Amino acid sequence: MHARRILTRLGIALAVLIVVVLGGPLVVNAVATGRPVLGLQVAGESRARVWTDASAVADGIAARRAATTVTLTAGDVTQTRTLDSLGLVDRSDELHAALLDAGRDGSFWQDVVTQTRAVWGREHVAPPPDRLDPAALGDAVDALADKVAVAPTDASVALTGGQVEVTPDVRGVRLDTSGARDAILDAVHADRRSADLPTDPVPASVTSADLTAAATAVSAAVERPLVLAARGTRVTVAPERVFAALPVTVGDGGANVGVDAAKLSGDIDAVAGKVDREPELRIVMADTVVAPGVEGHRLDKAVAAQAVLGEVQARAAGGGSDVVTLPVTTLPFREQEATPGAFTGDTTVHLTFDDGPGAHTEAILDILKAKHAHATFYVVGDRARQHPETIRRILAEGHRLGNHSATHADLTKLTPEQVTEEIATTQELLTEITGVRPTAFRPPFGAVNDVVRAAAADEHVSVDLWTLDPQDWRAPGATVVRGRVLASAKPGSVVLLHVLQPGTVDALPGIIEGLRARGLAVD
Repeated sequence: MHARRILTRLGIALAVLIVVVLGGPLVVNAVATGRPVLGLQVAGESRARVWTDASAVADGIAARRAATTVTLTAGDVTQTRTLDSLGLVDRSDELHAALLDAGRDGSFWQDVVTQTRAVWGREHVAPPPDRLDPAALGDAVDALADKVAVAPTDASVALTGGQVEVTPDVRGVRLDTSGARDAILDAVHADRRSADLPTDPVPASVTSADLTAAATAVSAAVERPLVLAARGTRVTVAPERVFAALPVTVGDGGANVGVDAAKLSGDIDAVAGKVDREPELRIVMADTVVAPGVEGHRLDKAVAAQAVLGEVQARAAGGGSDVVTLPVTTLPFREQEATPGAFTGDTTVHLTFDDGPGAHTEAILDILKAKHAHATFYVVGDRARQHPETIRRILAEGHRLGNHSATHADLTKLTPEQVTEEIATTQELLTEITGVRPTAFRPPFGAVNDVVRAAAADEHVSVDLWTLDPQDWRAPGATVVRGRVLASAKPGSVVLLHVLQPGTVDALPGIIEGLRARGLAVD
């Protein structure tokens, strides 16, 4: 009996203990409905924190998940992106609700079992699966597509080291945006930290095969020399300029070799620079040819361009020749008659100086004075106005003073009124400076016609030209100028010199000495 009572009491105590141990948490759970059930577990969190601050737990898990990174690789581009930047939807509220509902959302006995399992640490709540917002994910993928995209490079025809070559095309790359979205979603759902995103190749619009035939035709044209010829002048066109004149284009019908002859305009200009020459006057004085006259030449650039165009077109078609002869127009010389003026009927060599007063007029006067020689100075009105003292010195030292117009213009290209003004105003100016009215006139460039003769007659001045032109104005050097004068001078020669070149100054002493050595007077 005694043993039986002990057993009965032990059973009652055990039952009470079980009720207290198991029933206590159930009572607490029933009262604390704003907290998760006791003992509920969430990965990475203590059970105590889950029970005491479920909201903070839910927010922390959501924040860590948002900061989780995924490495995305597409072609040569690799980016590490957070789930938040890929459009992760914040599900902390859902997790918080799940924590509160666990052990309370079933039947009575189901909840008892769940809460009991929680007490024994056997009940876990998993966060809801990640979900990405489609629009945000689409924006992220589109931004990545811009980084991945590589435009294709079309094939082209190039001239390298003198050889025509086809530069091969290069395919481009673009992101398969639909496949990329699926790959990212798969990686996120599987909780993988990386994803390989699919790309597609982008073919070039123009491939090497498209250009092969055209490149062959251009190569044949460039490899052959192209020579532009005109009146003995030959200019070889550089291969790169021939290549530039044969542009290759690609259309619906395939590649074509075009023609751009304008690319060779510089070569045509080079030929013109060597061929073009203005005609030189034929001058006759007292039935004697003073200057024989020389025909001029001018390259007709418009016609030349057409000839070059035809050659380039022929080359583009596989034909053509190596030499293109460009047309040249002959420009006839003009004949003008000069009056002897003050230089008729004597055996003296007359030195004349044009275009002064200039930079070297004073030096020339010094040499003439030292050599006891005289000359005639044909001066320009505009320059005389600036140097009146030099004009007075010319007369004071016994030299002749002549009119060379006011502005050194080609008088044959002016109106009669303008010609009269050029001569008359200079006459008045020189008379005002010196008190002596000139009686000699030399037209600039030796250009004279009936209008010029009439204006000169009205001013009572002779029209003087020359018989010997050493062309010192071209600045060939003192030795050349001196040699030309001494080789051609004879009694009565009128020598044309200028005051603007230092070579004339340097040649003058030798000219005077050389003429006198031959027994010729200088005046």
